[in-house]
Amino acid sequence: MPVEIQEFHKNLPESVAIQLVGVYVDSPEVVQAEQVLEQIRQGLAAGDRYYAGYFNGHYICGVLIHDEVDHRSMRFLAVHPATRGRGVAERLVDEVRRLETLLKPGHLVTQFDTSDHELVSIFLAMGFLPHRDGQFRCTLS
Repeated sequence: MPVEIQEFHKNLPESVAIQLVGVYVDSPEVVQAEQVLEQIRQGLAAGDRYYAGYFNGHYICGVLIHDEVDHRSMRFLAVHPATRGRGVAERLVDEVRRLETLLKPGHLVTQFDTSDHELVSIFLAMGFLPHRDGQFRCTLS
């Protein structure tokens, strides 16, 4: 499944946001998809970057990247329910790692429910290692 990754700065077009509601609709960390999209918009306004995956005319995945003092954090990683289990998250994260490395080497950190063994396996397979306080990180180089 080829996924084209698009990067958004400063704002998220409404046409994209409408499609992303379907991506975040049943994510475990989400109470309401609209609230996540508002947090993404706020992050973009503050200088974060949002990467969204596009396939067959639709946005099917996304993740927000925030610059910290000594690393970058990855939040709101989600894949549309209809495309889960097809390597979409891996493609998105691989491209994010490539693009973020071009900006500046360092570390990419994420935190998620580590009791979900499937998620742990996915992140380990993508090269993330347990770090501290339930975080996983990978090197951007």
